[in-house]
Amino acid sequence: MSERNIKFWGDVSDRYDNAVDMLLGKNIRRNILERLGDEDGLGKLLELGCGTGYFTPTLANKSEMVIATDISEEMLEIAWERVKENGKVQFQVMDCLNCKFDKGTFDTVFMGLVLLFVEEPEKALKEILRILKPGGLLIMADPDISQLSNEGREKFVSRALKNFHKMPPVNRMFNQKELTEILDKVGFNVVTKEIILDASDKNSASANYIKAKSK
Repeated sequence: MSERNIKFWGDVSDRYDNAVDMLLGKNIRRNILERLGDEDGLGKLLELGCGTGYFTPTLANKSEMVIATDISEEMLEIAWERVKENGKVQFQVMDCLNCKFDKGTFDTVFMGLVLLFVEEPEKALKEILRILKPGGLLIMADPDISQLSNEGREKFVSRALKNFHKMPPVNRMFNQKELTEILDKVGFNVVTKEIILDASDKNSASANYIKAKSK
C-alpha cells in the first residue's frame, strides 16, 4: 500500500466512523454487522483492514481467535480501545497485499469495506487464498454504487469530500457480478451472494456480502 494511502487513513482515523456512515448510508455498516452476527464457527480468523475495529468484537464472538490488521497504526489504536478487554483479539500493522503468514494458516478471512481501496485487488485475493486452509472461508462486504442514479453518484462523491475533507483513495468499486468473476478467476468458489441495503435512504450505497471458499 502506498505511503499516501497509509497517511490518508491515519489522518482520518479520529473521524472515520462518522464519515463512513455519512458516506455509505447511516445503516449500511450496522446492517452488515447484523448479518455478520448470523455467522458462527469461524475458527481462526484474520480480519484485513479492520480500521477502527467496528466489526472486530462480533468477529471475536464468532471465532476461536482473531488477528485484526490494518495499514494504519492510528486506526489500530482506536480498534484496540474497542476490544482491549477481549483476550481473543491480536492486532498487527499489515498490508493485505503482503500478508506475513504461512500458507494455510486461517480458517476464515474477513474483509469489510476494504477491497475498493486496494491498489491490486487480484493480488490481495491471491494472498488471501494462500493463507486460507483448504476449504477455508472468505467473507467480504464491499460497497457498491452501481445501482445509484447519476444524481445519486454525484451525491455520493459530494458526501465523500464533505466528510473525509478530501476524496478517499478509492481504486475501484466492483458490482456483484464483477466481484464474483474476480473471485472465480483467482481460485475461489462463491458460496453465497447477498446485497445489503439501507432501505431508509435511496441515496445510500449498497454492500455486496459474499462468502467464498478456497477450491
